[in-house]
Amino acid sequence: MGHGSMGCGMKTIRFVMVVINIFFFLIGLALLAVGIYVMVDPSLQKIQKIFPIDENVENGFSYLKVVAIVVIVLGGILVIIGFLGCCGAMKQVKLFLILYAIIIGFIIIFEVAITIYFTAFRSKFEDQIKPKLKDAIRDLYEGPLGLISNTNVSKPGSLSIAWDFLMYNFECCGIDSKDDFNGTTKWNRTNIWWTSSMGNNYRTFAYPLTCCNSKNGSSNNWNDFSATQLQSGLTCAVTGVGVYQQGCYTKFMDLLNTYKTWIIVGAVVILLIELLAFSFTIALCCRKKKETVYYSS
Repeated sequence: MGHGSMGCGMKTIRFVMVVINIFFFLIGLALLAVGIYVMVDPSLQKIQKIFPIDENVENGFSYLKVVAIVVIVLGGILVIIGFLGCCGAMKQVKLFLILYAIIIGFIIIFEVAITIYFTAFRSKFEDQIKPKLKDAIRDLYEGPLGLISNTNVSKPGSLSIAWDFLMYNFECCGIDSKDDFNGTTKWNRTNIWWTSSMGNNYRTFAYPLTCCNSKNGSSNNWNDFSATQLQSGLTCAVTGVGVYQQGCYTKFMDLLNTYKTWIIVGAVVILLIELLAFSFTIALCCRKKKETVYYSS
C-alpha cells in the first residue's frame, strides 16, 4: 500500500462523513427554500387575517418575515456545515475540516451547557420565567374580541393573540390559573353582546372568553374561530363557572412530559451524530497531519 493510500477504516470514516453532511446540506437547502418562499410568496399574506403579522417590528420587518429570516439563517448555517464537512472529507482539505470541527464543537458545547442548565436549574428557571409571563399578561393582554369583524374593538397585538391561541387550543387559562388576568391594564372587559335583559352583572367579563369551552363540538381549529363560538362562552367568561382550571404553564409541561421519551431519544441521536462527525473530522485531520510529517521527513 502506498503512503498516500487510505485504509478501509479511513474510507469508511470518509463515507460516513459524506453521508452525514449531505444530510445536513439537504436539510439546509430545504430550510432555505421554505424561508425564501415565505418571504416572497404573496399568497401567504392571508395568514394576516388570523395573526397581526403585518405589524412592523424593529427595522420595519413584519413578524412573518422575522420568522422567515430565522429559518433562512438556520438553513444557511446547515448548508455551510454540510459543505465544509462534505468537501473536507472528500477532498481532504484541512482548512475545511478544521472549520467544520470548530463549528460542530461549539454546537456540542452549547447543547450540553443548555441541557445542564435546564436540568440543574429547572426550578430556578420556572421561578424566573413565570413572573415574566404573568407581567406580559398584565401589560399586554387585550382579549380576543378585536379579532371579530364588524366590531369597534381595536385589533389586539400579536402577543395577546398568541395567548388566546394557546388557551383556546390547549384548553388552559393563564399561567397558573384564571386569576392571572386580574389587574390587566389593556384589556377592555366590556361585553359587546350585553343587553338590559341580562342584568348589570353581565356588562363586563371577569375572565377571557378563550378560557371557556366555546367549541360546542366543533373541530379544535383556530381557523374556524368565530363570534358565535365566542358568544357561547359568555356566561362562563362573566361568572367564572366552567373556566379552565389548569394553567397553561402546567399544561405545556405536562405535554412535554408526555413526549419526554421521544424528545430525549431525538436529542441523544442528534448528539451522537454530532459527536461522530466531530470525532471523524479529528481523525481525518490527524491522518492528514501524519502524512504531512511523513512526507516532510
